[in-house]
Amino acid sequence: MDNSRLEAYGDAKRFVHHVHVGDIVFFSHKWCGLIAAAKVKGEVKAPGSDTLYRDVDFLTPIPSRKDNIVSAMPFSEVSSKTGKSFFWARTIKVPYLTKSEALELVDELNNYLRRT
Repeated sequence: MDNSRLEAYGDAKRFVHHVHVGDIVFFSHKWCGLIAAAKVKGEVKAPGSDTLYRDVDFLTPIPSRKDNIVSAMPFSEVSSKTGKSFFWARTIKVPYLTKSEALELVDELNNYLRRT
């Protein structure tokens, strides 16, 4: 995240092709929840054979690991706010959100992160 990128490695790098310029993506931390949201702005880049990335503009504060504490909206709250159930273990989460649902979730995430 420090480089404002959506980045993937190894077998997961193919998922970088599943998002496109203008898409809203959400970053999560395992067992914690959503930690950030961003809008994809760049085409796919390959700095090496094992890595693909796209540049993004963050729509939420960029998380920091200050004191090893990361603020996160719990996955249960994400499901409650969207009315959808996601399989969190996958890199690409389904069901997909519409653009308006994604923008609403960005607002909810920003509000949540401001309170914590």
